[in-house]
Amino acid sequence: MKKVFSVEEIKKIEAREFRKRGDSFSLMVDAGINCAKKIIKLVKKKPIIIVCGPGNNAGDGFIIGNYLNTKNYKVDLFCLKNKSYKGDALKALKKLKIKTQNISKFKARKNSVIIDCIFGTGLNRKISGTLKSVILRLNKLNKIISIDIPSGINGDTGKILGCAVKAHATLALHAKKIGHTLNPGKKYSGKIMIVDIGVSKKFNYS
Repeated sequence: MKKVFSVEEIKKIEAREFRKRGDSFSLMVDAGINCAKKIIKLVKKKPIIIVCGPGNNAGDGFIIGNYLNTKNYKVDLFCLKNKSYKGDALKALKKLKIKTQNISKFKARKNSVIIDCIFGTGLNRKISGTLKSVILRLNKLNKIISIDIPSGINGDTGKILGCAVKAHATLALHAKKIGHTLNPGKKYSGKIMIVDIGVSKKFNYS
């Protein structure tokens, strides 16, 4: 049986991988591209809408958007203002070849698939304001695929932090987190698929 990790354990695994690689951005690139390849298998040629929040989960979304764009998918990407991003997420944003729209103007086309990159497993506070209203709008839509964990679910407890995305499928990066296995996180994750993001096998156990 595959090991299920806490958020802290995943951070340690990633930190070891960063040291091995000499940088952290290449792991984000691998995660984004591998998620995009999985999305292509899942949704065929439907229009894609990527919704990005403030952190590194957004960086994954930018890379996914770029990759899908090169495969001739129709991609709409909603995110925060550029000044909201730093580090690897900002680097990914600067490499983006598609036009972004402000997340406050979020709307969905018919028959599109939503990629949820609003918050990842590091979220530890209640969601409020614009992002809460975006998530409530998201939950009325057709197909939602969350990257790593549905936004608003605590990665360690599975609890809802103010509100949470009800995903139809979740692409868990590297491994399942504890929050995927406990309700309501388990229920909100939908079908969970683990995506190999290129972490060295020797770091699989912390």
